[in-house]
Amino acid sequence: MTTAPARWERCLARPRAQLLPMPGASDRLGVFPDGDRRRRPLARLDKAQTQQAISEGRLETDGDTYRQTEAGRLAVKRERSGFNNQHRVLALREIIDRTGRVSRVFANTRESPVGRWAHFLTPAQINAAERFIADYHRSTLAPSVTRNWSLDAQVRAPGRGEGAETGALGRIEATKRIMRSLDSLGRRDGEIVTAALIREDSLAALGRFYAGNPRRGRQVVASALDRLVAVTSLRQPPGCA
Repeated sequence: MTTAPARWERCLARPRAQLLPMPGASDRLGVFPDGDRRRRPLARLDKAQTQQAISEGRLETDGDTYRQTEAGRLAVKRERSGFNNQHRVLALREIIDRTGRVSRVFANTRESPVGRWAHFLTPAQINAAERFIADYHRSTLAPSVTRNWSLDAQVRAPGRGEGAETGALGRIEATKRIMRSLDSLGRRDGEIVTAALIREDSLAALGRFYAGNPRRGRQVVASALDRLVAVTSLRQPPGCA
């Protein structure tokens, strides 16, 4: 029976990650981003784990240098491929077409920016997030979505597109929905939603910046998306419950 790759193996498979002795503990190893031992290691190995990995052919050493073997890299690659194929979550999703109308389709929830967080978000949070992302990509705000919070901020002038079905009017309406959502969310929650859904910041980065603790990223995202659910539900058109 093949042993699944350990956490340190998955971390070591990342670009530029290196396995090096821990500072002040020569009998322990750490996986360091960019080989920088001043940074916090992504994973740690004790002496027994190191010897086991070498005996199983997943790690090779040359003095103080440790490298993941080709067999180890392939094991991680196979695991990732299997995870992607086995963890597709198909669900009915509401999408906004080019005219701003809402329709329901089956989609893989893990293919979106919020798919990586689907295991701790509620269906309502995911739906609100997907609506926001769809509007953003349809709007005139891409590639950057920011909000001018000053009192003398100018409102974008309407376009000259003619006909309700034109692409120009669809972009303007999507932009209005985005800006109304940001206004309703307020500065902090608006910044969190933008950082999480558009810039796709990590949970650690969101927790560190908005809560002073990288481990509170989940709470930061969930709280902001709860507010997004609340403000978007007030404008939800009939038949889109």
